[in-house]
Amino acid sequence: MANTILDYGWVSGNAPFYGPEEFRAYILKSIMEDPLLTAIMKIEDGIKAKMDVGFVGRFEKVTHLDPGCGAEATTPRIPFDKLTWDPKPMLAWIKECAYDLDSTFLAWGMDNGYKRDDLQNTLIKIKRGSLVPGDAGTETAVSYWSEFVQDMFVSAIKRDIYRFVLLGDTAITAAKLTNGEDDVKNYNAINGLFQQVFNAGPDLRAYEIAANVADDQTLPAGESYKIFKALVNAAEGELEGADDKILLCTSSIAGNWVDYRESNDKLETSWKLQEGVLVSPTFRGVPIIKVPDLDKILKRDFKLEGKVDLPHRAVLTTRGNLRAGFDSYDAATEVDAWYNRETRYTHMRSMFKFDAKVMTSDLIVAAY
Repeated sequence: MANTILDYGWVSGNAPFYGPEEFRAYILKSIMEDPLLTAIMKIEDGIKAKMDVGFVGRFEKVTHLDPGCGAEATTPRIPFDKLTWDPKPMLAWIKECAYDLDSTFLAWGMDNGYKRDDLQNTLIKIKRGSLVPGDAGTETAVSYWSEFVQDMFVSAIKRDIYRFVLLGDTAITAAKLTNGEDDVKNYNAINGLFQQVFNAGPDLRAYEIAANVADDQTLPAGESYKIFKALVNAAEGELEGADDKILLCTSSIAGNWVDYRESNDKLETSWKLQEGVLVSPTFRGVPIIKVPDLDKILKRDFKLEGKVDLPHRAVLTTRGNLRAGFDSYDAATEVDAWYNRETRYTHMRSMFKFDAKVMTSDLIVAAY
């Protein structure tokens, strides 16, 4: 791929209709295998509205000194908790008019007589011109709407799921968002990871990051060490003993940790970092996972009057405690592509049901 250049042209083709089975095969499969999503969450298929997930704890203190005859049995109190899936109907819908493509990369094709109002009947030629001297490259044709645009459509849905899982807030208002009312619909479908942590109250907060409310919001040198230390030390019970713990954090905290390790020139790790050698970041054996693009989303959508809403965030949890669930068996689940002769727009629309959960608060502590 490093030796190729992509170029595009315009010819003819068709776009299909996808029902629930095709949604799972083409869209949900892509989501469930996406490395960005699966690195921080487990994705489930087949959840139902009001479906309960129970958690049964362990009991103890049933063994005592035997008092002899007349001893009484102990009635154990078995800890039990549950959460309830509540998938919300989601809609992704785009449309495009062939007339509006005049100024795009397809304009030359239209000018040469290939213009089609129905973009489902349009192919684009992808020319791979090799950078290798003497290699003329190759040219292939793909459906503009059902392949080229569909790939971007699915990619956009994955990024939307990622954003909802992290930062969704059913009570969000225009006053909290950089772009105001226009952006509310991009966050208000469900409560995501951080909102569920906030809603749980101070019990889950193991460390208060002062830089979040400072004038310049800059993390002091070595602050990441204090954050990770507080999170790991706050882990109790099942979380403390879990062998699949992970530290999820913003890029700001991850970068601060790299700077901190580099600053100690007595550690071999610091030299490897400075030399560009890949060193997998951990804290006391717990993998540190930088949550991609979280900082960018916060700065883009949650910046008001020059300050970002909690730009530095971290959680200690386990792999699988954060989950996204889809009711892809619902009859309304579909991806549809069609052309409207009256409006001359070509459409693509996806409908599905979706929810996200922190499965149990016993397996998460946070810093913000």
